[in-house]
Amino acid sequence: MKSALQSTVLASLAFWVGCDVRGVASLPPPQTASAAATATVAPANKPPAPAAPAPAAASKAPAPPGPSPLPDADRALVVRDGQESWTSATGAARSGYTIIDLGDDWTPYIFEEHRGADGQSMPNRYRRVFLGLANDTLDEDGEPLPAGEKNYLELYGIPPSLGVLRARFLEDEKQSCHQGANLAAMEAVETVGYVAPEKVKEEEKRIAHLRGDLESARKKANVQTLTELAGKDPKLEPKVKLVERRTAEKLAMTEVERRLACEGMFKHGGKHSAGVYDDAMRLAVRRFQQKHMIYESNYLRQKTMDALARPPLANDQEALVRVLRERVVAATGVVEDGSAEGKTGPPTYTGANGRSLLVRNLVEEMTQAAVEQLGLTSPEAALAFFQRHSAADLRHLRAAVRLPALPEYYGSNMDLSIVIDRGEVWYDLPWDAAGVRHAQPRKRYPSFHVYVKYKEQRIPLTRWRTTIGGWRAEQASDGYEYFRYKGSDVGPRVIRNVVAGPVWIAPESTPIRTLVKTKTVNGLWQRMVNYDELGPGFLSAYGLIAGYLVVPGKDGKPDWDNGIRAHGSSEYLSMYSSEGYSHGCHRLPNHLAIRLYSFILRHRSMRILGDQPTNIARQFLLGDDVFEIRVPSRGYQYLLEPPLPIDVLEGEIKGTLKKPILTYVPKPGVRYPGPPPAVPSSAEGRAGGASPGRSAGGDDEGGAP
Repeated sequence: MKSALQSTVLASLAFWVGCDVRGVASLPPPQTASAAATATVAPANKPPAPAAPAPAAASKAPAPPGPSPLPDADRALVVRDGQESWTSATGAARSGYTIIDLGDDWTPYIFEEHRGADGQSMPNRYRRVFLGLANDTLDEDGEPLPAGEKNYLELYGIPPSLGVLRARFLEDEKQSCHQGANLAAMEAVETVGYVAPEKVKEEEKRIAHLRGDLESARKKANVQTLTELAGKDPKLEPKVKLVERRTAEKLAMTEVERRLACEGMFKHGGKHSAGVYDDAMRLAVRRFQQKHMIYESNYLRQKTMDALARPPLANDQEALVRVLRERVVAATGVVEDGSAEGKTGPPTYTGANGRSLLVRNLVEEMTQAAVEQLGLTSPEAALAFFQRHSAADLRHLRAAVRLPALPEYYGSNMDLSIVIDRGEVWYDLPWDAAGVRHAQPRKRYPSFHVYVKYKEQRIPLTRWRTTIGGWRAEQASDGYEYFRYKGSDVGPRVIRNVVAGPVWIAPESTPIRTLVKTKTVNGLWQRMVNYDELGPGFLSAYGLIAGYLVVPGKDGKPDWDNGIRAHGSSEYLSMYSSEGYSHGCHRLPNHLAIRLYSFILRHRSMRILGDQPTNIARQFLLGDDVFEIRVPSRGYQYLLEPPLPIDVLEGEIKGTLKKPILTYVPKPGVRYPGPPPAVPSSAEGRAGGASPGRSAGGDDEGGAP
């Protein structure tokens, strides 16, 4: 359904047809199709390169476009023949150009300001916080960010604004973090092995002793190097490689410490001891990974090492492209990102003309076209762009670009569906009576598939890693924690309610320790309610957006809701780790969840219900302190009409048990006063179709989803 705001925009577009404001560029109509739009299957089943517009001329940096007579609301930047100028955004859009919002006041579709059928504004509570986080003015609690602090939240679904990136580019151009760096030392290793801080001296002695033994053996063998020794005596090769690896890692570690210190990554890590992977080092690495959107554990793994070896401006350029990618996705409403490709290449479908067509990687295709047209193809070009555009220019900046045509299966009301494959599933206990964990390997992980039905074909659009439930800790009615199998439902479901900025209502079974966090307030550490997990927020149990999986009610009965959600999450290792599980929900990284639901909401019939106020309050005791949880809203709700069909496949059951254990299981090593109490039962239909926050069991019965 189109909102009143959309209708207003369409009306304003019609008003600007043929407009040619004095001093403002009048744009020629763009091409309406491209080679990529009608790409057929090549003999090798590989997609041909899309016909992208020619890049801006690189021989001379464009001059600033100068002042524009147009108001900010209708001003768009356009680059033609390598030169920037202003044009009417509404006129350009009417002519077929895509308007990309590059302003600092941009949010994804799910946090946009909407109006109801009566024309009244329907404000979104979390929009203010999202903008504050993206612009480095607010912290996760919505409080002012201290001067000089940076959020670095792209990894959690909140990309920096272009204003923040501008400051980063200008600052990095002046610093010398890459100058004089021993790049060879960092490039000589893929990773730096972790040694626990308390084991460092012991490990150094061991390596020194081993090196001494090898040197003695080298002299005895009358060879010049340890490499020659290993070739002469293959039994010594593992020891030689270990010594050489530790030596290379030590040199690399020195360069890593210098780079992290230069970029200010040790700011919040406490005192660091040189050469030791202590807490200060771990926090510095995590901060660096957050800054550069690196999905790795907080150690010196390959992607992290690669980023550390690159010049800062090169990393900034990658950040700029990622930010532009989300703006382009928001402007075009596409979701296909190449993830549906298999070993033989992209999927295919039969077009209206009967020809076999490829499912294109629209996300990258559109992004690269925009990057090239705006002339942002290198760190130097991007730096020049930010040097000629002031911070004030970026506050409301929009750009007009020519993008390839969308596939023919696109429309305002697409027949979409989702299939969740649970992959390989283990019901066995993952530990023995002594608490020793048992390996439960998986070769096929849970996956999240988005499809569109077009001309009786089910066309795959995406395939992402996701999560299913497993064994989790839960507080029972006797006040003790037990393990409980938090499984994921199997079978047909629907998503009727989608909530942006959702709030997770922690049930009584939630471990109290998870409901409290510490934070520095006025220079002092204080304990407070952990709204990070409750939400709304990027760290919350439901992330930045959630869809509520339910069995639709029949014959006047309400929906049956077992508490299973498909939602965003900051717990990215649970999605990408071999041992990652949820409490039953299907998690996606926040930025993919935002893409998914923005795509669904823009291509399905839906109603905007807006903010869902509530007045939930709860007190609890931790130690001698009393805390109170107050929840003023459950989030900003969208209602899909009709609901989106979901099918959760059972997957392949591994191990001995073929059905999950439904009772509490005592934790190994914990003494209990008696047998475990009964697990809370589910009450069918308790949630109701219009109350997405209430559930009958599942995730809402304890622990983060």
